[in-house]
Amino acid sequence: MTEAPTGGDGPSPMRFAGLGIQLVVMTLLGLFAGQWADRKFGTGQLLTILGAFLGFGATMWSLIRELGHDGQGGQSGRGGRGGRDR
Repeated sequence: MTEAPTGGDGPSPMRFAGLGIQLVVMTLLGLFAGQWADRKFGTGQLLTILGAFLGFGATMWSLIRELGHDGQGGQSGRGGRGGRDR
């Protein structure tokens, strides 16, 4: 008989749900921080837009870093072969 897959073949759906939540939270934090700064400094909506983009950018940076670690096969810094045979 064949065994059922253990689910270790790919990223879990909960990981992607966490990234979605992180995207929303960071973007909203940047948005609200920008609104506060706009009211404090009287800059219209400039800092609100900038804050939202910074929150979104921070999430994308985090996502790229996370995907970069997975692309190395989990061997980074753990004494693995690092993809090169000699």
